[in-house]
Amino acid sequence: MRLLKRWGLIYIDMILLHHPGDGDVEAYLALEQAVADGKVHSIGLSNWYVEELEEFLPQVNITPSLVQNEIHPYYQENDAIPYIQSLGIVMQGWYPLGGRGHTAELLGDETISAIADTHGVSSAQVILRWNLQKSVVVIPGSSDPDHIRENLDLFGFELTDEEMEQINALDRNEKHDWY
Repeated sequence: MRLLKRWGLIYIDMILLHHPGDGDVEAYLALEQAVADGKVHSIGLSNWYVEELEEFLPQVNITPSLVQNEIHPYYQENDAIPYIQSLGIVMQGWYPLGGRGHTAELLGDETISAIADTHGVSSAQVILRWNLQKSVVVIPGSSDPDHIRENLDLFGFELTDEEMEQINALDRNEKHDWY
């Protein structure tokens, strides 16, 4: 792979095929060859859902290590998460805090704020903890060192089943970005 030489790397830890489209099987098979050649350790998918996976997976040889989709309390992927996890694939949520132009609304949600107050944590911590309790890996973005530290401080509290259900009830099937 030219990318390895350009970046001065021996291998790439993980590459994701960004979204379904024409030539996706061929592209994924090329990634499988890169794995076989030792140039890539793991491969995965981003923005793939149940219907696309059911069609795609029988055509490839290596089960993706990870599927990365938009997941937040207003767009919960409640059909995709258990399906993907049942295949032994790690589910990763991007835009866990709502994404561009939507973060303030999500962090200010009354239900989430009330749960945060109960635990003495931020709304962002509640949302990230909700994902973790659903076994969804989260990738919140921040350049603020205080926010980064806060985003890592998720293990000093646990949401109750009732609180999980309150957040689950917020699902609007409201996707904030399209690919």
